[in-house]
Amino acid sequence: MPHAELLEHAAQCYGVTSGELHPLHGGTASHVYGFSRDGADFVLRITPPDSDLDADAVRAILTWVQALDAHGASVAGPIVSRAGRLVETMTSGEATYLVSAVRSAPGVLAERLAFGQWSDALFEAWGQTAGRMHAIAQDYRAQDVARRRPEWDGVDNCFNAPLPAALANTAIAQRHAEARAFVRTLPKDPDGYGMIHGDFHAANFFVEPANATITVFDFDDCCRGWYIMDIAMALFDMLVVYPNQGREAFAARFLTSFTRGYTRERALDPRWVAQLPCFLKLLEVNLYTMVYADHDPADSTSWIGKFMAGERRERIERGIPYVELDFVGILAALCQDILRSGKPS
Repeated sequence: MPHAELLEHAAQCYGVTSGELHPLHGGTASHVYGFSRDGADFVLRITPPDSDLDADAVRAILTWVQALDAHGASVAGPIVSRAGRLVETMTSGEATYLVSAVRSAPGVLAERLAFGQWSDALFEAWGQTAGRMHAIAQDYRAQDVARRRPEWDGVDNCFNAPLPAALANTAIAQRHAEARAFVRTLPKDPDGYGMIHGDFHAANFFVEPANATITVFDFDDCCRGWYIMDIAMALFDMLVVYPNQGREAFAARFLTSFTRGYTRERALDPRWVAQLPCFLKLLEVNLYTMVYADHDPADSTSWIGKFMAGERRERIERGIPYVELDFVGILAALCQDILRSGKPS
């Protein structure tokens, strides 16, 4: 927790006092606080010196989110400090802290939404938001080298987790290497590859179920990658928390609604949809390597517990698809439905 003097300095960067800040839940690497100013709500973030993010990285992230916000994407857009900076730096002894702020997102955190409150309209909004971000990404160019984000395999993330030594020389290690090797053979053409969120699951956006809107935040893992990665993450996450029988039927329903929303903003090439199984497998293997050591076999209610259920390790080792689905067929059926209805995609 930042000491009082540091907190006061951070607050003053945005024209408030530390007494006007209130701690928020959800910060992992950083400390987050809410505050109000001029009738609007904001989130102040203090990133400690032991974070993986330095000032250039945070500036690059916020520059990207700023571009998304300016072009109509539904994101928690950043605000500048009183000095006009996206990122403020503060020193305490030999330690440097990073301070930034974004607009507060309305609604409730999506992962806290009861499953019965999810609707096709919300799935469409999720997809439309992804499509909008990717459409903006196709024209996005960072202003300078310091504001460029790395490639997907240049940082640790859910698609690129290091293999623990304890898993070396195992079938998991082999599947891990195979999944990474395959995706690296895929082309990086501008229509399929660019800036992505990189961690586009339900813990990273707020929803308003009544009007089916979402607001995305936490772009710490944003990077250059295949756009289909964000779609894979969304489908993967929903299948982990899906509580009922008929997993494949739900996956088809989710992907149909998500894609319907996505194609309102940009076209979705069937050749990339066809690669969804390999990106789902890449996620499955990497997430397994990230959480297996912390998994309590008696836990069946947490996200990790739900993910690890159903003999997860054995399924990975045997190369069983994460979900059996005709991905390209779902996209084709949706396109036909749109043509028959006469509604634009």
